Amino acid sequence: MKKSLIVAASIIVAILVASCCPCRKATNKSSLPLKQTEWRLIQIEGRNIAPEVVVDGTPRIILADDGSFGGYGGCNSLGGSYRITPSEVPSQKDVAGRIELGNVLSTKRMCPNDRLEQEFFGKLATIDSFTIDGNQLFLFSKGELKLLFEAVK
Repeated sequence: MKKSLIVAASIIVAILVASCCPCRKATNKSSLPLKQTEWRLIQIEGRNIAPEVVVDGTPRIILADDGSFGGYGGCNSLGGSYRITPSEVPSQKDVAGRIELGNVLSTKRMCPNDRLEQEFFGKLATIDSFTIDGNQLFLFSKGELKLLFEAVK
């Protein structure tokens, strides 16, 4: 009898501890902000960015608070404007939603191998939504993951 009471009490305590655990709260708290974070490209359509194809540095973007963004394609700098419509789901409001990138401009340096850069710029133009999970930014077009970024520390 005493043993079964101890087991039952242990189970109840475990359930209470698990339900109060901070890890069970929305993960938004640990996700980085979309704006003012430098995001480094790590995948295009599921393909990892191999260091040997990056000529002068990894492509990256950063969104400013004023509705503009800037970045680097691996050879040329880029910039433009963006508009965000946050998610309607309260727990996802800061980490998911619709995004439109517009007025995208870039410098026109001659690049020895601009295939990656051209693909990156082309995919950016099609993006319509985003999700942030921890230190990763997922950019989608029509529900398909196109670009995956990781925050630069």
